[in-house]
Amino acid sequence: MTQASTPQLRARQAGTANDPALLDAVFDSASVEAWAQHRQLQFEVSRYIELLLGELATMARAAELKHLLHFIELTRQEAGDQTRRCRIDR
Repeated sequence: MTQASTPQLRARQAGTANDPALLDAVFDSASVEAWAQHRQLQFEVSRYIELLLGELATMARAAELKHLLHFIELTRQEAGDQTRRCRIDR
């Protein structure tokens, strides 16, 4: 079973496959749920990347790798911006 067929299967199981209004509601709720899950994944991945880059920045700073540190910090800031954009609770 594929992800795309899931709303159709739910509609058949719920007996709403022949009612366009109810079928639209099934598709809408599935779309919202999929969007929320995708947004949560984006949040978690960007947050994890941000944390890893923080650790790399600490290492680069300790080794006095100034140019590398600069690019790591820029990337860490972008990861933080992405994390804030992906927050679901805002």
